[in-house]
Amino acid sequence: MELWAEFVGCFIYSWLGIGSAVNQINAIVNNQPTFASGPIQVGFAVSFGIIIAVSVCGTTSAGHYNPGITLAQATYRSFPKWKVPFYWLVQIVGGYCASMAVYYSNRYIFIQVEEVMREQGVLNELMYTTAGPSGIFAFYLPPGQTYWGAWLNEFVASLVACTAYWAAMDPANALVTPRMSVWIIAFAYGVTIWGFGGILNTSRDLGGRLWAITVWGTRANGGRFGAISALTNFAAMLTAVFLYEVFITDSRRVVNVESMEHIRLMTNQLKSSETQREASVEMGTNSSGSSATQRISDVPSLAPGKRRSGGVEAS
Repeated sequence: MELWAEFVGCFIYSWLGIGSAVNQINAIVNNQPTFASGPIQVGFAVSFGIIIAVSVCGTTSAGHYNPGITLAQATYRSFPKWKVPFYWLVQIVGGYCASMAVYYSNRYIFIQVEEVMREQGVLNELMYTTAGPSGIFAFYLPPGQTYWGAWLNEFVASLVACTAYWAAMDPANALVTPRMSVWIIAFAYGVTIWGFGGILNTSRDLGGRLWAITVWGTRANGGRFGAISALTNFAAMLTAVFLYEVFITDSRRVVNVESMEHIRLMTNQLKSSETQREASVEMGTNSSGSSATQRISDVPSLAPGKRRSGGVEAS
C-alpha cells in the first residue's frame, strides 16, 4: 500500500503537469488563445498536483513523490535506506505511466501537431526540442543556452524550492503548521517553474523522458542535457538541507504541538503498515508448511515488547 500510494501521488503530479503542457502546445500550433503563458499554466498544474497528491496519498506513503526528497530523508532523517530504491522505482514508473496516459488520451492532438509542423516544414527541426511533440514529455536544452547555464539555472531553482520544502517540513518552524506546509511547498515549486522553468523532480523528468524514447526512439533522450535535468536536483536537495540544518534552524527551538501530533499520527500509520506486512509474510510462511507449528506470538517482530520501531518521519 505504501509503494502504491507513492506511485499514485507521482502519477497525479506528473499527469496534471504534462496534460497542461499538451493543451498549451496545441493552442500555440493552432493559433488559439492561451492562458497567460506556458510556465504559469504548467506551474499552477504542478502546484495543485502536489496538493492533491499529498491530500490523497500522504497519509499512506511517506509522501515524497520526488526521488531527491527520498534521498534527503534517508540521508538526514530516519527514513529507512533499504526503502530508497523501491521508492525511486515506483516514483519513476508513476511518471512514466502518467506520460503514457496523457499520450494515449490525447493522441489525436499529437497527430495534428505533427501534421501542422510537417506542413510548415519545421517538424524535423522542432521534433526533439521543447517546442516539439516529444518536448511535452522530455526536457531539452533551450536554443542558445549552454550546458553550464542550464545546470546553474536548474541547481539554483531546485535549491530554492528544496529549501522551502525543508523549512515547511521543519517541526520546529513555528510559522508553518503541517496543514499549511503542503500549500507552501506546492507554490514554492509552482513559482519556481513560473520564473525559471525548472524541472525539479527526477520522477517527472526521467519518467517522461523514458516515455518519449518509447514513442519517438532514442533521439528523444536529450543527450547530455538529460543528465543535467534528471540529476541536478539531487545535489541541490542535499545542499539545501545541509545549509538549512547548519545555518538556519536551531536545535533549541521547541517543536510546536501541531507538528508533534502530525508526526505521531504519521509514524503510527507507517508502523502499522510495516507490522501488517511482516505479519502477512510470516503467515504465508506458516501456511507453506515450513514453519506450520510456529505461532504468531512467537515471531520476534510481533511478540509483545519486541516490535520493530522502524518509524518513518512524516515528510
